[in-house]
Amino acid sequence: MTANEDPQDGRTEPGFSFTDKRRIDPETGEPRPGAQPQPQAGDQPQQRDPAAEAPAGSGEPAGDPAQASATDPVADETAAADTADLGVEIPEDASSLTDEVVTEGGAQSPDAVLAEERLADLQRINAEYAAYRMRANREQDRARENGAIALAEALIPVLDEVRLAKENGDVTGQFEVHVTKLFESLEKAGVVQFGEAGEEFDPAVHEALMQQPSDEVDGPTVFMVMQPGYRYGDRIIRAARVGVQQPAD
Repeated sequence: MTANEDPQDGRTEPGFSFTDKRRIDPETGEPRPGAQPQPQAGDQPQQRDPAAEAPAGSGEPAGDPAQASATDPVADETAAADTADLGVEIPEDASSLTDEVVTEGGAQSPDAVLAEERLADLQRINAEYAAYRMRANREQDRARENGAIALAEALIPVLDEVRLAKENGDVTGQFEVHVTKLFESLEKAGVVQFGEAGEEFDPAVHEALMQQPSDEVDGPTVFMVMQPGYRYGDRIIRAARVGVQQPAD
């Protein structure tokens, strides 16, 4: 661009200029100095050097693209961005991660402390659940036992009447079958009848309603059962009411 001066007021006005970059002089037809010769037909194309064609300051790597990507620090930073964004540094040897997480400078890491606390809570809850299950099983057994005992206590007067009728010969035929099934059902429920003549007297399971001396016994012996006893397991529902013979002096 050039400036033109106005002769009337002395002001300068902007002008225009251009540079002729044509390689061939249009007047002489000769190549201008510094111009590169045009390739002729039949000439072999020359290999270009990528390093020479890369413009200076363009930021693009010169040379082989494969070699450039292998040595480009920008590519290395991009590849490491995935781990850097996570806030952790992944070492080349991943086996050292466990030591770094569990211990740090000789002290347990927060993750290890939290894991121990969670394990302790789990063990405590497991122990509490085991104790609860045992307690629930005991309560179920006790409830089943109390139910069977309550049923036997309600049936004892009927059982006594049935026993008296059986001793008098009134339980016969189909009625005897039903009585047998009744006692069998009680045994299946855990209620057992006890008390027989000739067994040794035991104040824990027998109730002596009468006593008499006898030369035929060496110790207190049951000689008559007035009312049989009933037990559920080790629990005595009713002691057997018996007559006892004592050795004569």
